[in-house]
Amino acid sequence: MNSRTCILAASLLFVGGAGPAVAVEHPGVVPKDAECTSCHAAKVRGKSVHSVMATSCDVCHVTQTQGDMTMVSLSMPKQKICFACHQESTALREHVPAVKGQCIDCHDAHSSAQKMLLRVVALSSQSKQR
Repeated sequence: MNSRTCILAASLLFVGGAGPAVAVEHPGVVPKDAECTSCHAAKVRGKSVHSVMATSCDVCHVTQTQGDMTMVSLSMPKQKICFACHQESTALREHVPAVKGQCIDCHDAHSSAQKMLLRVVALSSQSKQR
């Protein structure tokens, strides 16, 4: 296996900006009916798990197979993908990261050991624990 095939879909990196998501390589051929969590089990574990994880990964991800390699990308730009399901409420319009489409900078799209899918403990929670 060369280094190109060692990149896992769990380490998806996306380019900023409003353009389309960049596809990354996933080793091997991924069948259309693949159960992604058989390899990516950590995506459905944690203190908070995104409710969409109970459905198919193709709600957010698109796969395209060419030969023996599968490319995985988001179905739309990362700045817009959260709002495909989550309505832009008044509270969200006042939450600066959401306004800028930067939800996944602070919130994990799959699961988290923190409440509200946060990537790290919120500062307000840390100060309450002291």
